[in-house]
Amino acid sequence: MRLDISPERWEHWQQQGRKILLFAKWELRDQFRNRLLGGAWLFLQPLSYILIFTLVFSHLMNARLQQFDSPYAYSIYLISGMLLWNLMSGVLQRLMNIYPEKAGLIRKVPVSLVLMPLYVPLVELVVFVITWCFFGMFLVAIGYVPTLYWLWLPIIVLLSLMFAYNLGLILGILSVFMPDLRNFIAIILQLAFWATPIVYVKSILPPWVVEWLLLNPFYWGISNMHQIVLQGQAPDISLLLLLFGAGVIMAIVARYLQRQLEKDIRDLL
Repeated sequence: MRLDISPERWEHWQQQGRKILLFAKWELRDQFRNRLLGGAWLFLQPLSYILIFTLVFSHLMNARLQQFDSPYAYSIYLISGMLLWNLMSGVLQRLMNIYPEKAGLIRKVPVSLVLMPLYVPLVELVVFVITWCFFGMFLVAIGYVPTLYWLWLPIIVLLSLMFAYNLGLILGILSVFMPDLRNFIAIILQLAFWATPIVYVKSILPPWVVEWLLLNPFYWGISNMHQIVLQGQAPDISLLLLLFGAGVIMAIVARYLQRQLEKDIRDLL
């Protein structure tokens, strides 16, 4: 089966792609504008994040996981989960307000309401990759050797991003008509953080609570992150399939809402 794309259609997608990259560049630049160290903060913030978590939890608190001898085991567990959580929650929180914040841009520039917000996961992914690089240097410094299962990490990150982006689009579209939804979702995210084994291990939970974790989409990716990075084991494919399926469903719903409500959203903005 041959897929034919007209030159006009191809040019349209190229223009949309260039706009998304331009928006991402503006966003990164605006985050550090008028700061003394400028873009250096893009590296200093992730570095301080890694140093604080490793210092506090591996030395000052002397936190350990019972099944691991390394004093850094809990730091590895905590940071690997927190990085993926920050990526997903950051995308969700940013997309909740994307249309009111960019109302002026939407009125002036002909952009898709589904594609335009793509700059948000791009920016969050840049921060994630930089932080992960510092995390990787920390692992090398303590003599931790990655396994071949680490090749699954980009897949886990992309599936998590797909789910968070499409869910964020749905919430962003609905919040234009229901502003109180933003406050409600902020509370839900706080509950979701503590309902996900990030700062604690699931072994301390009662068996019936562990079963309920399978209903938590954040757990699907973070559990696999722990399994690969700390335990050096293959990911749970069933959880990845759940994450992929949820992302696809969210994408379908987001596209449907965008088609049905785009005119109303533009009128309200």
